[in-house]
Amino acid sequence: MIKRKKSTNYFFVDESGDPYFYNRYGDFIVGKEGCSKILILGFIRTEKPEVIRQTIINLREEIKKDEYLKSIPSIKKSIVAFHATDDCPEVREKVYKAIIKLPFKAEFVVGRKIESIFTKRHKRKPNLFYDDLITKLFQNQLHKAKKNIIYFSVRGNRARQGPFEGAIEKQYSLLKIDGE
Repeated sequence: MIKRKKSTNYFFVDESGDPYFYNRYGDFIVGKEGCSKILILGFIRTEKPEVIRQTIINLREEIKKDEYLKSIPSIKKSIVAFHATDDCPEVREKVYKAIIKLPFKAEFVVGRKIESIFTKRHKRKPNLFYDDLITKLFQNQLHKAKKNIIYFSVRGNRARQGPFEGAIEKQYSLLKIDGE
């Protein structure tokens, strides 16, 4: 039997790469220009999202007021949203120093794009490949707290929300919880 904590876990999910194997003409494109050989899905899990949010807000304010950083063109973007590929090294260092102190855990799952598996297991459907990885990502997570709140970064369109929820519900149905 699994005992849950009475707290709430918050998950913030994002990805690197995409679930596509073929272009619009049906050509296999994995490993070619613009199409990676892997898809990485990950999340940060926290019980205290307000602490993380306030730290980020404070860091943005600090960067806005920094006389040295004001002259760097990418700072306008950084103040809106931090992103390692867009931020200058000085901002990346400040973000790193801020986040190492924050109360969260991060986990990732890496899906290799192997055509034979994609064809057999996922029926050549990118959404099935993606949803399979989401299921694996949350496989041992949802039992840890009484309540789980999951935020997905926007991918494609809102029609994808149903399959995300289906993958999460699949994990809940596999749990055997003490007292439930």
